[in-house]
Amino acid sequence: MEKNKDIYPHQEMNLLPWKHVLGFTLCIILTASALWGAFYTSYSPKFVLVLLAGVAFVQAVLQLYHVQVKRTVS
Repeated sequence: MEKNKDIYPHQEMNLLPWKHVLGFTLCIILTASALWGAFYTSYSPKFVLVLLAGVAFVQAVLQLYHVQVKRTVS
């Protein structure tokens, strides 16, 4: 625990990492909305697959950006 305090002095150790929880929740919402669009809309399959690929790409970019920012801070 003391080693973590030395490595991450700006973080409070007893708090829940709210940024991670919010990011995870947004990913779940994006995925759920994409699945809803795939299963319950009357769009063509090609359009739905392109839309799902776009959502997956946005999620990947956001997660990679988050990892990159986290590495530069620590």
